[in-house]
Amino acid sequence: MTPEKEKYYENATKKLLKTIDEMGLDRLKSARARSLVLLFRDSFKLPTVKYKTFKDELGDNIGYLTYDSEGFCRAASISFALMMGDIKEWQLMYVNERWTYGAHHYLIHMPSKTILDLTYDQFTNYGIEIPYDIGSKIPLRVANDDSVIKFASAVGIPDIWAELKKQND
Repeated sequence: MTPEKEKYYENATKKLLKTIDEMGLDRLKSARARSLVLLFRDSFKLPTVKYKTFKDELGDNIGYLTYDSEGFCRAASISFALMMGDIKEWQLMYVNERWTYGAHHYLIHMPSKTILDLTYDQFTNYGIEIPYDIGSKIPLRVANDDSVIKFASAVGIPDIWAELKKQND
């Protein structure tokens, strides 16, 4: 990325951390959320994480991803909600493909009604406003061939299935 985009990316990460701080989470959940944001945002930058997450879709053409958080919205949102330990506190939201810029996923923290969009800057960096008002609730799902599993594994969460099973028991 260009130095300007890198600066924007770092400021977006700081804004996400501030959002976490303003949610009213208890100390342990706040620390976990902050750690996950930093882990995910740092991981979005790594070519190995991009390759492992998107190799089936892009092959060796990860260069098509021109901004570090691009393409990670669904995988990061689902992984984040599962790793927070109580999926009932997080609602996965979806702006469908009819939006000019394609599908987009983000989370709402239900107790505070706060939007947490881990990859919002993939759009706002280009001056594009995300239409959160047309987002729809969708269930958190993890499929065998899903980028969620690939992403989670690439960032060091070895068994995202175990997290989902634990929370559904």
